[in-house]
Amino acid sequence: MPSGLDSTAICNLALDHLDEAPLTSYADDTGTVARWFRRNLTPMARSMMRKYLWKFAIKRVYLSASGTAPAFIWTYQYEMPTDCLRVLPITADGGEDSTPTPHKIEGSLILTDQAAPLPVRYIAFIDNVGLWDNSFCDVMAATMAQKAAHFITGKQSYSQLMGQMASGLLQDAMMTGALEGSPEEQIADEWEKARQ
Repeated sequence: MPSGLDSTAICNLALDHLDEAPLTSYADDTGTVARWFRRNLTPMARSMMRKYLWKFAIKRVYLSASGTAPAFIWTYQYEMPTDCLRVLPITADGGEDSTPTPHKIEGSLILTDQAAPLPVRYIAFIDNVGLWDNSFCDVMAATMAQKAAHFITGKQSYSQLMGQMASGLLQDAMMTGALEGSPEEQIADEWEKARQ
């Protein structure tokens, strides 16, 4: 579910972890702490979304082939969506359990022998902070607190403590995400066989 939080609220969660005074406005505050958050929030969010399988950031699309074929080996090339951070495994029909489609990623292109339209699941950069999942916001706040701890407080121990907190929150978020939705059909089949 979307958190509805804004950038100021997420930065203030990080500052709360460090027992520091909150920002009045992410966009308008002129202090060094606010400038640090403005420099780091977006790059850190992009990195965090790319690294992990956040369900709120997954999109599905059918891609049209480029008018230009690859120079050699592959038959078709497809331009990745502009908001794409990472392409998830490509399959013949787009399903997670379907036959894998051989492909390579080169720059912003997907090279493959599969004809258009190419079904692709990918992790997108969600730049609207209000659409971020609550768990993602918690992890982001703890991670920002870890990265900013020494800069803001001058205490290395805060950085280590925040790193442990971020790791725990990330593990909780991944476990919660794994429980959402229907179980994979293959997993359900294996469970039934084990019960017999």
